[in-house]
Amino acid sequence: MTSTEIKISKNLENGIEFTCQMCGNCCRGFDEGEVYLYKEDILRLAKFLNIKGANALKNFAKKYAKIINDSFFWKEPGAQRGKTYRFKTLGFRFTGKDEHCHFLKDNICSVHEARPFQCRSFPFWQMMVSSRKNFEGYTKKCKGLQVLKGKSYTKEEILNWAKKEYEIEKKFFLEMKQNKFNILKVYPFLSKEMLEE
Repeated sequence: MTSTEIKISKNLENGIEFTCQMCGNCCRGFDEGEVYLYKEDILRLAKFLNIKGANALKNFAKKYAKIINDSFFWKEPGAQRGKTYRFKTLGFRFTGKDEHCHFLKDNICSVHEARPFQCRSFPFWQMMVSSRKNFEGYTKKCKGLQVLKGKSYTKEEILNWAKKEYEIEKKFFLEMKQNKFNILKVYPFLSKEMLEE
């Protein structure tokens, strides 16, 4: 698949209105999935939090990130078939009984202007944009998707968010593939202990 092959589900064909209702539900884990972190996310957060130097970045990763499983379907150019690769990636570490993001304070994101791409692109993730069932599933959990009022997003804008997500994931996958799927080579600030958690 390529970013140009991302299709939009019928319920988003005419665009939607969406504004976050600040309920904080999407900032909590509870087996709802992971918040993926990529290099640009980490650099943006580090700059925002004034984290400087290799040791400070290592401490940041140890406290706020975790290594998680991921997969990506890839077809080599010219190949007849593709395959799904499984590898490690980074995600936010949640905290507390309600598994909330460390940066959620009174249901408000304390790093909002530097939040990761996955947070800023919600609810226009590829898996939601292309699947009516997934979108409707999240509608039951997200007050903003229940209200559907606020900022208008066109079909093209929605697709652009999903395509950008795909391109970020592809870039990370190719970097991991080039480094023989060794996440410690891609993210040298991670510790070996994090792999064992």
